Amino acid sequence: MKNHQGEVNELRKILNLCFLLLLVSCQTVSDSSHITESDVVQVLQENGIQLVEVDFPSGNAYGSELRNVLPGTYLLNEKPFFIYEFENEKDIEKGIREFAKKTETMELVSSSLFEKRNILIFYVHEQDFDSGEIPFEKEIQESLDRISEG
Repeated sequence: MKNHQGEVNELRKILNLCFLLLLVSCQTVSDSSHITESDVVQVLQENGIQLVEVDFPSGNAYGSELRNVLPGTYLLNEKPFFIYEFENEKDIEKGIREFAKKTETMELVSSSLFEKRNILIFYVHEQDFDSGEIPFEKEIQESLDRISEG
């Protein structure tokens, strides 16, 4: 009986070690998939999209604080461009809901929203959606698609 109990304990140790390794490896993947604002700016510039960093006056609905995150503020072709760098993808979902709640009674100009992992972008192009193609929209999406899936 002692021998059987020893084998069970040994098996438990091995299983615990495997579980620990699995947890550690999952954590590493999660960390490497985090995208920074500077990663986004760099890949946009590599794709020919020139952003100009600017300060917007407070009170701009698109540049408001979401989930305790203030966005990086830029101009793209003289139109506001906001990059939020959240901790994770769940914060993006919560941030979008928070934005919708904050702006539900406002009349907003037209914009495009982009998401990539922990990054949320508002491009306030002010174009009529019926006018066809939105300037830079395709290039922005292609740039975000170029960011590797960590």
